[in-house]
Amino acid sequence: MQISSLARRVLTVVFSLSAASAALTRPRLERQLAVTPSALTLALRELSELGLLDVQRLRLTLPGLAVAAACGARRRERRSRAPSPAQTKTEQRSPIQLFSQREAPRAVA
Repeated sequence: MQISSLARRVLTVVFSLSAASAALTRPRLERQLAVTPSALTLALRELSELGLLDVQRLRLTLPGLAVAAACGARRRERRSRAPSPAQTKTEQRSPIQLFSQREAPRAVA
């Protein structure tokens, strides 16, 4: 499967921006990639024909997700703030937190 360089860039940008809170739109993609609307349309059409992108929703398909990950796309990481003392205590006590501090563990029959 041959993918053009612009289509590969679109794939990785859609992957990285899909976790953002704002909706993913064509104008936002155009600004992010610094391309013309016609160039973006061609790249989106290419990805759609390969079955990697749902153009109406601007969402990756499962194969598109796999290809984006293989291309080295990374989700944007939010800056982590320093953990609160309560979080630090919980993490030290148990590597896996199954219940919140307010919820008591309950038996499952």
